[in-house]
Amino acid sequence: MFDFIRNHQKLMQFLLLIFIAPAFVLMGVEGYSTSTQADAYAVVGTHSITQEEFDESKRQRIDQARQESQGNFDPLVFDRPEVNNQLLQSMVTEYLLQQAVIKGNLTASDKALQDNIMKTALFQVDGKFDLELYKRELTARGLSATQHEANLRFGLARAQVLDPLLQGAFMTKPVSAMIDDAQLAGRVVQTKRLDVGAYAAKVQVGDDEITAFYDKNQARFANPAQADVEYLALSPAAIKSQITVSDDDVSSYYEQNKARFSEPEQRRVRHILLMPEDAKSEPDLKAHAEKVLAEVQKAPKQFAELAAKYSKDTVSAQQGGDVGFFGKGMMVPEFEQAAYGLKKGELSGLVKTQFGYHILEVTDIKGGTTKSLAEVKELVVEDIRNQKLTVKYAEAQNTFSEGVFEGGKSFDAVAKSLGLTPQTGKGLTEAGVKDNPLLSDKALLAEVFSTESVTARNNSKAVTVGDTLVSARVVNFVPKATKPLAEVKAEVVAIVRQEKALAEAKKDAEALVAKLNSSKGQDAALLAGFEAEKMVSALSVAGLEGSVGESILSTGVAELPKAIAVSAGNGGVVVAWVTKNVPSAEVKAKAEPQIVQFYEGIASRSYQEALAIAAREALSKRVGVEVKKTF
Repeated sequence: MFDFIRNHQKLMQFLLLIFIAPAFVLMGVEGYSTSTQADAYAVVGTHSITQEEFDESKRQRIDQARQESQGNFDPLVFDRPEVNNQLLQSMVTEYLLQQAVIKGNLTASDKALQDNIMKTALFQVDGKFDLELYKRELTARGLSATQHEANLRFGLARAQVLDPLLQGAFMTKPVSAMIDDAQLAGRVVQTKRLDVGAYAAKVQVGDDEITAFYDKNQARFANPAQADVEYLALSPAAIKSQITVSDDDVSSYYEQNKARFSEPEQRRVRHILLMPEDAKSEPDLKAHAEKVLAEVQKAPKQFAELAAKYSKDTVSAQQGGDVGFFGKGMMVPEFEQAAYGLKKGELSGLVKTQFGYHILEVTDIKGGTTKSLAEVKELVVEDIRNQKLTVKYAEAQNTFSEGVFEGGKSFDAVAKSLGLTPQTGKGLTEAGVKDNPLLSDKALLAEVFSTESVTARNNSKAVTVGDTLVSARVVNFVPKATKPLAEVKAEVVAIVRQEKALAEAKKDAEALVAKLNSSKGQDAALLAGFEAEKMVSALSVAGLEGSVGESILSTGVAELPKAIAVSAGNGGVVVAWVTKNVPSAEVKAKAEPQIVQFYEGIASRSYQEALAIAAREALSKRVGVEVKKTF
C-alpha cells in the first residue's frame, strides 16, 4: 500500500525545490570559473579530486562494506555506474563543506567539543562518560585523542554550514497543502479486467507467423558464448600463509614492543572536594576541610554519605565521590601524586589543588603488569606476518604479472614459483558465473572473451579484482549460436499467442472506452461486469497494479468522468471508469492513521532533502564545482 508514496518521492522533491531554490538565489550566491586539472574526476574550488583519491575512497568503502556485512558481500556492487556516481558526488559534497568551513573561518568551541564527547554513547558506561573506555575505543580505531578531537572539531564546524538551515526549516501550511493536493488527491473509480487468458484460448497461430516471429527475434533464442577457463589467483592470504616466523623473530619483536603488552597501572579513587565557596577565606576553607577530614577519619565507612553531603564535585558526589579509574597524566599533578602514594583502602590527608581541598580514598588498583611472551605469542606472530606481508606481496605481484605473461599458454612455472594452484571455471559467459566473484569481474571477462584470448588461448594479463590478482586462459570455447526453430517452436508459439491475445484484449478495451466516453456513463449496460466503486489514492491503490493506479490518478479533474484503458502486463487490460475527484483532506481522513503518519514522515524528509540539495547547489556556485567524470 506504500508503493505510491515511494513512487512519488521524486515528484515531491521537485515541487519543493520550486519553492526553495529562489531563496538561495537571493542570498547573493555567485559562481566563478576555476582552472582545472585535465585528468581530475571533479574540481571543487581549489581542490582536484583525482582518480587516485577516488580509487582510495572507493577501496575504503569496499573494506567498510565487507566488514559490516560479515562476509555476505558482493564487491561487484561497486562496479555499478550509479554507485560510482553517487560516491563521487559524496566526495564533492565533503569538499564543498570543507571549503565552506575554511572560507567562513568556522570552528567549534572547547565546550562544544567536550559536550559532544561526553554525550557520545560509545564512550559511556551506565549512561556516564568513561575515560578508560574512550581511550580504548580510539586505540581500536588507530586514533589518538588529539586526532579524534581534531576530526570531531572540524565535523562540528562543518555542521554549522547546513544545520542552521535544516534545523530551522519547517513546511508552511500553504506549502504543505499544495504538496498534499499534488500527492494525495484521489479518484472514485470502477474497473473491469479483460483477462488475456480468455482471449488466448481463442487465438490461432499459423506456421507463417511462427517463422516470421522467429526470424525477426533470433537474438532472443540464442545461446550465449561460453568458455571453460583455467585461472590463477594471487591473494594476500595465499602469500601470508607461506610466511614463516622464527622463535628469534618472536622474542625480538616482543622485547622491542613490550610496552604494547603492558597494562599501565590505574587507580580508582573517590574524593570529597571542598571549594572556596565553602568559606569566606583561605584559612576558613582549610579549617572547614580539616573538620570534614576528621569526620571521614572517624567514620571511613561512611565516605559515600559524607561525599554526598559535603563534596562540591556534584557529578561524583552522586556516586559516593567515585571518579572511576584513571592513569597517570589524566589528573592534575597534586591529585595524581596523592592517589598514587596511597595503598588500596587508604585515606589521604588534605590534598590542595587549583580547585580546592580534596580528601581521597583509593578503592581499587589494577594494571601495572606486562603479559608474558607465551600469552601474546599468537598476536606477535600475526603482527610479524602482517609486516612481512607488505613486502612479500608486492614482490609476489611483480612475479605474478611477469610470470603469467611469460608463461604463454601455461601457468605451471609461475604457479610453482609462488606456491599457487591453478583452478578451473566451466560455463563462463560474458555475464560471469554465480558464486565466483573473481570470474565475474568485468575487466577479467573482457580479457577472457577478447578475440585474441579466444583464438590464441594465451594467459590473460594480470587483472586486479579487489585485493587479488587474477589471470585466466581459455581452454574450451563455444561461440554464441541461435537455437534452431524446431528446438524453440513451443516457446515461439506461446509468445505469439500471448501477443495476439493481448492485442485483441486491447482492441475490445479501447472500443468499450470509446462507448463509455461517448455516453458519459449514462448507458448502464456498458458498466456490466465492472467492480463496485472504490477510491484510489496515493495512500491506497485498492489492490490495483501500480501502472493502473498511476494512470487513474493521472486523469485530469476537468476531464471527469472519463474512461481509460490500461495494460496490466501480460495479465490483460483494465478498463477504468473514473467518475469523481476526492480532495486530499478527505483521503487523509479516511486512511489508516499509521499510513498518514508514514506519508507525512516522507514529506518532511523530502523537504529536508530538498533543502540540502538547494544548499549544496548554492555552495557549488559559491565555491565553484566542475564534475568531469561520468561513470
